[in-house]
Amino acid sequence: MAARECNTSAVGIGRRSRRARLNLTHNVTVMLVTALLFGGGLLFWVGLCAGRRRGWRAGAVLLGLALAGLAGAGGVHPAFLPALAGMIALAWALETSRGPAAAAVGRAVGWACFVLLVLALGFRLLPGLTPVVLLEVGGEALRFPPEKLLLLGLVPPLVLAAVAPARPWGRERPVRTFLLALAVTLSVLIPLALLLGHARPGWTDVPLPRLAYGLAYNFLFVCVLEESFFRGIVQTALVRGARRRGWPRADVLAVLGASVLFGGVHLGGGIEFALLATLAGLGYGTVYYWTGCLHYAVLLHFAVNAVHLLAFAAPAV
Repeated sequence: MAARECNTSAVGIGRRSRRARLNLTHNVTVMLVTALLFGGGLLFWVGLCAGRRRGWRAGAVLLGLALAGLAGAGGVHPAFLPALAGMIALAWALETSRGPAAAAVGRAVGWACFVLLVLALGFRLLPGLTPVVLLEVGGEALRFPPEKLLLLGLVPPLVLAAVAPARPWGRERPVRTFLLALAVTLSVLIPLALLLGHARPGWTDVPLPRLAYGLAYNFLFVCVLEESFFRGIVQTALVRGARRRGWPRADVLAVLGASVLFGGVHLGGGIEFALLATLAGLGYGTVYYWTGCLHYAVLLHFAVNAVHLLAFAAPAV
């Protein structure tokens, strides 16, 4: 009897030890994937903005490793891999067909497919992709959607060259232009958000790990992605198209059009939220148009979101 009890106790200890090792392995893997996602993503984007080939290539490698980690955690189904290869091929074809020799019809079809692809990924309409838990705070799991990683790898490399503004003063004084846009944008959005009942003053009480994750996620996988697409691609394409057609106030119409489209994709949060997003988009689009630097639009977008997350965290009633 005593021997049987000893064997049972040993088996229990062995099982607990195996569970502990599995939990440790899982936690280390999650931490590694998180570091690859955010470190690699930031290196990739900064390398693209600075035109540093080594930087963005190193970031791309790290993002590839992060994607493999997400796939190993069940976030990317193997059946999705052929579709992923097609996305990469489409992005490569668009990047290498920017010269005048490329057929206009082929470019138009390719860009139309790319826009539909970005929207499908953004609204998480494609099967085979499942959010993966990266952080648990207070019993709440924070899940990372693999679509965000794919968008980061596909959209920023295809940002179009900024068009020259009507007057060069914004590019001559980009920091002053950014600060002016920040002041005007916040001065418009904060009173309107309070008036519409979309926000209430109140400092956040979110635990620090969750807050840090949320801000980092918001910067890299919201602001960078949305500005790269809506300002770096959509707005620039609209400005070029309106100018070619000789429309009066072509640049103004293009910035306004991109802002309306930006607000439209936020209709899921309600009419008021879409209106606020449209007005915010005007600020982001204006600072990008005048400075020609996408990072100023990203920083303005992040500043607006950070103010909302930190200082207007009380729930609206």
